[in-house]
Amino acid sequence: MTPADDGVPDVLLGDAHGGAAEEDLRGSAAEDAAVDDEVVAAFLADVALVSPRLVDDPDLRALLAGRALAVLHTTRARLRGQATPERAADVGAVRARSHVHPAESLRAASLLFRHALPPLLSQAAGLATGPRAAERIAVVLHEVIDALVVPAAISYVDVLLSRISDANRDERRRVARDLHDHTSHGIGAAMQGLDLALHLVDTGRPLDPDRLRATRQLLLDTLNDVRSLATRLRDVVGHRTLAQALQEYLDFTVPIGRSVTLTEQGEEAVELPSHVKEESYLIVREAVRNSLLHARGATRLDVTLRIARAQLTAVVDDDGAGFDPATVDTTRTVGLASLGERAQGLGGRAVLDAGPDGVTMTLTVPLTVAQA
Repeated sequence: MTPADDGVPDVLLGDAHGGAAEEDLRGSAAEDAAVDDEVVAAFLADVALVSPRLVDDPDLRALLAGRALAVLHTTRARLRGQATPERAADVGAVRARSHVHPAESLRAASLLFRHALPPLLSQAAGLATGPRAAERIAVVLHEVIDALVVPAAISYVDVLLSRISDANRDERRRVARDLHDHTSHGIGAAMQGLDLALHLVDTGRPLDPDRLRATRQLLLDTLNDVRSLATRLRDVVGHRTLAQALQEYLDFTVPIGRSVTLTEQGEEAVELPSHVKEESYLIVREAVRNSLLHARGATRLDVTLRIARAQLTAVVDDDGAGFDPATVDTTRTVGLASLGERAQGLGGRAVLDAGPDGVTMTLTVPLTVAQA
């Protein structure tokens, strides 16, 4: 029987052709498989305690188990001087799409090292020799895990940077569309009103005061639109707190007649990193803007900002008619997409609850901040 016939990988059989040698290697392969099953089971059980969703999701669980087996197989192959298995496909993009932050991957990698090292040391006689065999096994295991984790983390960051770039490009497109659809239209309509007034003057007929007032109001509305666009383009939090920046935006933006509240808790006790403040501000601002534009029949808008237990939570809630996110044309409405992309860039999540009684956007961002 040849190695190809019996299902035992060639990498484990090497060049052995003698019956006894082949049987020994079969026994070694069976021992490795038994050890691997125990390691993976214990590893997944511990991961379930620190990052439950990595194990609860069947696809992520299978991916995690496969990576653990790849680490064990590659470590043994290197220690035995055998050809190492082909490097597994990079999973950074998969993790980004599944909202798995690199911090969760690092925690899982630490747990895998802890569970894999003792059984590998128990096999030391077949893996490494000499007085520093244990050190050699630990170093190789660490290197193998590192070689899998680092490229995945880099790929994760690349995916998120690409998404943020797309969100910024879409924001510029929306500004251009607003300039065309609203500003240009308003200026064009005002020009028609002025042309009519000049025609009346040229023909000696009396001016229509109501039409002139309507033209003036149209120009005023268009000017406010331009100011709003300029604010969105240049607005940053800067030296202000996140709550201060949001309050100023609400004071400037929310129309008279809409009840608006901003509740803040915990920001005075921490110093938020500047990029967290800026991106969180843009996310909340976009949610407020969507509410003001699309929340039909809304009478109130509530914004809550809370920082506790190393997490920033921001909630934007209105009592409008709500909508079905599945019916939104994302080719025309980029705001909803940008919320998620920017949140992922912070390692967090932006979740929309769009029921019939209104829309709630909840932003959560993990923090590593210094206490004031």
